[in-house]
Amino acid sequence: MTKDMTVGSPFKTIIYFSIPMLIGGIFQQFYGVADTIIIGKFVGSRALASIGATTSTMFFFLSFAIGFTNAFSIVMGQFFGAKNESMIKITFINSIFVTLFSSLLLLIFGMFFSRPLMLLLKTPPDIIDNSVLYLKICIGLSFGQLFYNGAASILRALGDSKTPLYFLILTTIINIILDLLFVALLKMNVLGAAIATVISQIMSAFLSILYIINKFPILKLNREDIVFNSSNLFMIIKIGVSMSIQAIFLSIGEMIISGVVNTFGTNVVASYTTGNRINQFASMAYFVVSEAFAVYTAQNFGACKFDRIKDGFKSIIILSLSLSIISAIIIFIFGDNLVRLFISSNDEYIDIIANICKGYLRISSLFYPFLAIILLYNNSVRAIGNALIPLISGITELAIKVGGSIFLSIPFGYVGVWFANPVGWAIGIIPTCIYFHKYAFKNKKL
Repeated sequence: MTKDMTVGSPFKTIIYFSIPMLIGGIFQQFYGVADTIIIGKFVGSRALASIGATTSTMFFFLSFAIGFTNAFSIVMGQFFGAKNESMIKITFINSIFVTLFSSLLLLIFGMFFSRPLMLLLKTPPDIIDNSVLYLKICIGLSFGQLFYNGAASILRALGDSKTPLYFLILTTIINIILDLLFVALLKMNVLGAAIATVISQIMSAFLSILYIINKFPILKLNREDIVFNSSNLFMIIKIGVSMSIQAIFLSIGEMIISGVVNTFGTNVVASYTTGNRINQFASMAYFVVSEAFAVYTAQNFGACKFDRIKDGFKSIIILSLSLSIISAIIIFIFGDNLVRLFISSNDEYIDIIANICKGYLRISSLFYPFLAIILLYNNSVRAIGNALIPLISGITELAIKVGGSIFLSIPFGYVGVWFANPVGWAIGIIPTCIYFHKYAFKNKKL
């Protein structure tokens, strides 16, 4: 039920591990896209914009907790590679406590800070109430998402990328059914979409945790296993804080960019929302490959097989670049058709939104290879336990994004904003690229 990634062909090992994650990524995107399409089709572009306006704020709230849940896979993957069963159990225990604490914090933040943040971002008056409602429900009750992410990270660290997929497929189908029930049939609009999302997330968390408890002997806990281990907790916190801070910085950058986008009106907000959804789909394949390589790197780092990491990297970076180029070609050919999937053909603003969004997607897609590379480098460096260098990369990326969105929007309008994100990807690569190739494996021991 576990997969040892320290043996066998590096390329084949990573590819086989990636396939279930890629399928899962597709369904996870459906998870969010279902809200967008159903809201856009059955309610309209104003409601679509109200959900889209929450994207950066949602990421801001969730970034802290998700950074820690992603750290679980790195720490546990290293101990699994080192064949240290006792530390695997201790990491599992600490991961539960960290997730519970994070869920409580998000409940408080979601209830009390949703409206102030949306006001700060100058959300258009005609959509702000629905935006705040969506945030309060999805953030305040985000414990389901956090526990699922934590459980999936742990399973993947042990080499099991299939089980999270099965639960995700099931709960995605449930989410779409509930969306149609609450939004299309019962006319609950944004409230219905939020409730459907939360219920689906709670179900995926419950099933994942139940499976781990019953099916993984390596994670079965006895009373004597439940002990406090400060060094392990510190290891999780060190990596988790770095990932969280980087995610928070990036989310602040996204919030600033959203604030700039909001000044151009609801049609541009709807275009930005739709474009971001499509960008997430387009980048999914090489994003998943980078995550799979991170698990591979963590296990092999724990086993001190550094040459094996380097060999795997050479083939995976070629794969990632190839996937990013294919994604860019698809965007250029089918971009307009993809945009129109998200909005009702009867919407009076559809042609305006489609034209704006198509330009945004074409600019972003030109830089997809840089996004593929920065994802691969950052995930690889984190997987060997270095928290600082990816943080520096994230700060660099943030500075470029924020500065670009503000200053380029003055002479070029919203088109200037479209260049901010991709230029940030390109320049943010530099710190992790230098570290990985020059310093990552010198005198390293777990």
